[in-house]
Amino acid sequence: MADKGDGRLVVIIVAVFLLGGAGGLAAAKLASSPVTDVQVSYEEIYDTFQCPCCGQPISADCCQLAIERKGYATGLIDAGLGRMQVMEKYVARYGIDSFRNDTARAEFREYMLKKAPRDRPVVEVSPESADLGNVSIAGGEVVTTFQVKNAGKNRLVITNLATSCGCTTAALVVRGVEGPRFGMDMGQGSGPAEWEAELSPGETATLKVYYDPRVHEDLRGFVIREVYIYSNDPVDPVVKVRISLNQVE
Repeated sequence: MADKGDGRLVVIIVAVFLLGGAGGLAAAKLASSPVTDVQVSYEEIYDTFQCPCCGQPISADCCQLAIERKGYATGLIDAGLGRMQVMEKYVARYGIDSFRNDTARAEFREYMLKKAPRDRPVVEVSPESADLGNVSIAGGEVVTTFQVKNAGKNRLVITNLATSCGCTTAALVVRGVEGPRFGMDMGQGSGPAEWEAELSPGETATLKVYYDPRVHEDLRGFVIREVYIYSNDPVDPVVKVRISLNQVE
C-alpha cells in the first residue's frame, strides 16, 4: 500500500513544475528531504542574484538567461527549501559570482568554507582573464590558454564547461589529451553528458578557449566573453575565466 506521504510528494512535484518550469522540476526532487533551514521569500532570492548580462536582479526578466535563472530559483523555493539550501543549489548551478553584492558573496563563501571538509578538492584557475588584443574577422578563429589546478587534498572532478556566447568554445587538455569542445549553455548542457575530467591533488590541466569572430561578422569594437568551469569543489563549484578583445575587420 502506498504511503500517504507519496500523494503529497506528487502534488508538490506537479506544483513545482507548473510554477517553476523545467528548473522547478529538477528542484522538486529535493522536496522529500527534511527541511530545517529558514524559509525565504521569492523577492529576497530574486534580489540576491543577478542577471549575468546586465547585473539587474533576476526578477527583471531582461533576457533568456535571467528568465531561466528566475525559473530555477522559483522551483527551489516551491520545493520547500530554506534560504541557505536555495543559495547552495543556485550557486552550484550558476557560480558564486551570481550574487549581486560582495557582502552577500563573502557571507555565503564563509558559510561554505565552514561546511567544507579540510581535505576537499580546490579548483584554482590562472590567469583569471586574458586580453586577445585586436581580432580580425579575416584572421578567423583565435585561441588562448589558462591553467586549471587542483590545489586541494582530494581528487578534483571537472564535470562541465560552458561559455557565455556561441562565438566562444572551450576544451580541457588533461595529460596531453584535449577533450571535447563546449559552447554556450542555456541550462541544457553544452557538451557530452558522460564527459568528465579528473585531476589528482597538485595536478594541472590546460583550458583552451577559442574565439571565432566570424560568428558575429557585423560586430566591431570591445568584446568580453566568459568561460565557466564546473567541478566537485564544494566551496567554488563554478569558477570562471574571462577573455576580452577588440574585434576589427
